[in-house]
Amino acid sequence: MNSLKDLKPEELGPRQKIIEAATVLFAHEGLHGTSTRDIARESGLNVSLISYYFGGKENLYKTVIQEFVLNVFSHIENVINEFEQDEVSAKSIERAIRSLIETLVDMRVANPHVVKILTREKISGLPFSREIHETMLTNAGEKIESIIAHGQKAGVVNKKINSRLFLICLVEGVMGYFNMLDCQCSWNKGLYEMPDQRKEFTNQISTLFLEGILK
Repeated sequence: MNSLKDLKPEELGPRQKIIEAATVLFAHEGLHGTSTRDIARESGLNVSLISYYFGGKENLYKTVIQEFVLNVFSHIENVINEFEQDEVSAKSIERAIRSLIETLVDMRVANPHVVKILTREKISGLPFSREIHETMLTNAGEKIESIIAHGQKAGVVNKKINSRLFLICLVEGVMGYFNMLDCQCSWNKGLYEMPDQRKEFTNQISTLFLEGILK
């Protein structure tokens, strides 16, 4: 197994092709329903390269999740950095939460297969991604919680709000919406379609979580 920093530039292309092929297969068939030969066939590369780049199928599976989470984390870091440059106010809190929602929606639209893998992982009790959740995702969550905490301290966010519960409901609400769309139920008629109505959906979620439903 070779780490990303140890690879030559010409090796990055084949590595990425394996990741892309594996991501689709893992999303549709699961880890155990996907073989290394399946991945090699879909990527058009020799099966030995899976061991060369990743050390085996399970490590490839973890890499798919880890690289996606790192990408999400970098976007969340940008949201946090922008917030920290502002004076804490209702407007800065609103901007940060809206930016977070836009990030969640954009990442879900752009990476549907990885999110399906993560959903299956959560349902199964995080058998292969617990460490990633306990480190990177927990770190990201704590940073977002700090936005709510700063707002509460400044008196612009309701002090009755449990920041962790707010965050979980927000993230799972967005992800659950997409899961509902994927099911293609008859009840979906009238919901916002992705990606065409992404802006309308983002605005509606922002309104729900920032303003609520009461006039």
